[in-house]
Amino acid sequence: MDQRLSLTPPDAESDLPEQQSTTAEVWPVANDSLESYRRTEIHRLPEMTPYGFEPYYLPQPQPVKRKVFRHWLLLAVTAVTTSLAGAIWFGFSIKAGMVYSLTVLTILAAHEMGHYIASRWYGVDATLPYFIPFLIPPIGPIPAIPQIGTFGAFIRIKSAIPSRKALFDIGIAGPLAGFVFAVPAAFIAHYFAQPAQPFSPEGGGIILQDPLLFKLFHVLLRLPEEVELNPVMLGAWVGALMTALNLMPVGQLDGGHVTYSVFGRLGHKIIAISCYVSVIVLTAYSLLSGAGNWVLYALILTFMLRSGHPPVIDEQEPIGFGRKLVAIIGLIVFILCFMTVPIRLV
Repeated sequence: MDQRLSLTPPDAESDLPEQQSTTAEVWPVANDSLESYRRTEIHRLPEMTPYGFEPYYLPQPQPVKRKVFRHWLLLAVTAVTTSLAGAIWFGFSIKAGMVYSLTVLTILAAHEMGHYIASRWYGVDATLPYFIPFLIPPIGPIPAIPQIGTFGAFIRIKSAIPSRKALFDIGIAGPLAGFVFAVPAAFIAHYFAQPAQPFSPEGGGIILQDPLLFKLFHVLLRLPEEVELNPVMLGAWVGALMTALNLMPVGQLDGGHVTYSVFGRLGHKIIAISCYVSVIVLTAYSLLSGAGNWVLYALILTFMLRSGHPPVIDEQEPIGFGRKLVAIIGLIVFILCFMTVPIRLV
């Protein structure tokens, strides 16, 4: 509850005890009236310490923007591109494409709304999610290559973050929210999965590496070694891939926010550089092995490392033991979603 201190002018104190009226001459009241009087209210008085008053930073909630047309438009276009991309994967089946689109957009929307709601909770000014559509149409010499139909989604944070606790909650809320929807999607995909014929590399094709989350469901449901890829499985796979990418501890990725909150500015910098060097080494190894998957990781981390991480207002506030446990949960989510070689062409 707000603490309020009201300073009352002398004319309003006529009913107060006589001993308090001796201070009346210090109040400048024009024409002996109260028309020019404005009551002063002090909210949340700072606490007194042996060194004086501590400054108190209270982020003010920002008004929610009503201009949402561009967000809905990007969502609609991304729904079209992901539906078409899904249709390409499954023999140009529009129904399969729509199922894939619904799966992947649900996971992405949950991820970004986790960030948005956490930002609003702390009074941080943030935009609604921007979805990024992407599709290369099969025109002329360009074949109908399998695609995922989107580059993901993001929100823009437009004001300073007040504390390390706020930064941690905003950063971790997205991956955890998306993972909550990715888990049932992966379960449903494997529960209804159909056995597939053993894969023959002679005819060429694409191999998608299963994240550890998929392998756990594969074992729990006692599925055969090879199962047919279905639209929900593909959507959950894309959601797991993007969750793993966002949880890398570099720059302003979600993992970078969490690392900055837990280890501070210096710890974030050391971990980010170590992660980046490791990815560069793995990129060189993958290229020598004939696979270029790590090139994508390297490009993303190069951009994020160059952008750095902005400071928060209160750099000294500890995040507490509970949030450190949540950080460990975030690390487990990263392990369950990470893939060393997501795609291989054969």
